[in-house]
Amino acid sequence: MRVLLTTDGSNESKDALRAASRLLAPQDREMEVLYVAPAPARAGLQDRLARQTKQTLQEARRILNEEGCTVSTLCRTGSPARVILHESKNYDVTVLGAKGRGEHSAGGLGPVASRLAEHANGCVLIGRAPPPDRQPRILVPVDGSDGSQQALDMLASFFDLESADITLLHVLETLWLPEDENGEPREGADPVQLQLRLEADALLAEARSKILPHHAGVTTFVREGIPANEILQAADEGDYDLVVLGATEASDMKHQVLGSVSIKVAWNAPCSVLLVRVPE
Repeated sequence: MRVLLTTDGSNESKDALRAASRLLAPQDREMEVLYVAPAPARAGLQDRLARQTKQTLQEARRILNEEGCTVSTLCRTGSPARVILHESKNYDVTVLGAKGRGEHSAGGLGPVASRLAEHANGCVLIGRAPPPDRQPRILVPVDGSDGSQQALDMLASFFDLESADITLLHVLETLWLPEDENGEPREGADPVQLQLRLEADALLAEARSKILPHHAGVTTFVREGIPANEILQAADEGDYDLVVLGATEASDMKHQVLGSVSIKVAWNAPCSVLLVRVPE
């Protein structure tokens, strides 16, 4: 597994480095840290930028060495988003903080993280506060799509599942069910809901069967409501360290809606989020 860890020296990027080191499986892991330096605006700044680059990469290496990781370092010059997007093509996972240096607004994603979340090739790990010294808690929403299937595959490839607490979630959308003038389900809605619940149970059972060879204790549950909202609430209530989601590059309306779920979760999650890109 080739991992590209990005840093700009911010506290958010340091959290992302620690989160990645604790969440990603240590076996066969090749890690490189990238710092994208700004192009000097005028002559005479080269020495100052060189010192800043050296200090930032040394600090990242120190943090990762403390986490037991051996890493090499890279430096590039230019637009951070453009450079990281280009470099990410050569890695299995690209790691970055939710925000960069100088971005002080509460919550959300900074412009670089937002662009990577929507357009990067492969998998993007948006690292937030690193998990404490306990079993990592991982939440995996599943809906039977190619995206969620690939997310399950990446879960088994990139994480040490034996040492993790794994929960599979399916969100049952019921907003479209017919209602009467009082907002109550019309007669005949209950059999539909029952069928949807049976399909949800079947999806979770299939997903669970893919994880069981790697982890014997997989928890499954169903929530009802708007997918992004329910995933975010579950992540918060369950004190999870990571949410693993499939994301799509398709441009048709159906997949734009599905893709917006992963972006909304990445934007608002209280924990780290791994987006598994599915090209179509």
